[in-house]
Amino acid sequence: MRKIFILPMFVLALITTYSSNVYAKDEPLSVKEFRQLYDSLLTGKTLVTETTQDGVIVKKERQFGKAVDVGEGEFDIPVSIVITKSKGGKLEQKTTINVLDHINSLGGTAIVSEEFRKTTVEESGSEPRTTREIEFNGLFRVSKNDKGGFDVHNFGLVPSILVEGDSTNLAGSMVSYSCFPEKNSAKCILTIRDYKLGDYKPLVGFTLVEPAGGDVVEVSEEIVP
Repeated sequence: MRKIFILPMFVLALITTYSSNVYAKDEPLSVKEFRQLYDSLLTGKTLVTETTQDGVIVKKERQFGKAVDVGEGEFDIPVSIVITKSKGGKLEQKTTINVLDHINSLGGTAIVSEEFRKTTVEESGSEPRTTREIEFNGLFRVSKNDKGGFDVHNFGLVPSILVEGDSTNLAGSMVSYSCFPEKNSAKCILTIRDYKLGDYKPLVGFTLVEPAGGDVVEVSEEIVP
């Protein structure tokens, strides 16, 4: 059974297996260049992924907000992620995650610092549960891709480790979040690689062994009226 990942750039996953190779070209973007691409490609748009497993329809919507200037050419990107699970036409669960991506310049290259700022879970027959704890989700670099868009990569391994008691003992790390125009709409591909972990001690470190299995790829596409 696949995990649910909470991973960048604009995150939480319902995962669709998709055969693809998505690797960024090493052509860093400046903050200004990234702003231009983001404004033209994603601002104000909603991208959707939907899958069905065991009769449960899982739909994830990423709603990309307008970039907010914070001074010295840098900016923030607000993103809302809405994940719904339904079965037999009835909504079973709705999760809403508010994400804020800070876009800064490091040596002339655009760097994304990501935070989860609010998460609300609603389930049938119970009161909504909300957490407002701000959670740092890593630093990521931005580069051009050859499809007229951009790729975002994590600087190092950002694992999402399975809880104790699961014999598979895997971790997931984002390889890339690639966005580009396709047929007059926007398309993004999130690629996650599974790793097998060696000895792991929380807050001390872990041993990364070999990749376990192939990449997991999630494809989301723009809703076009």
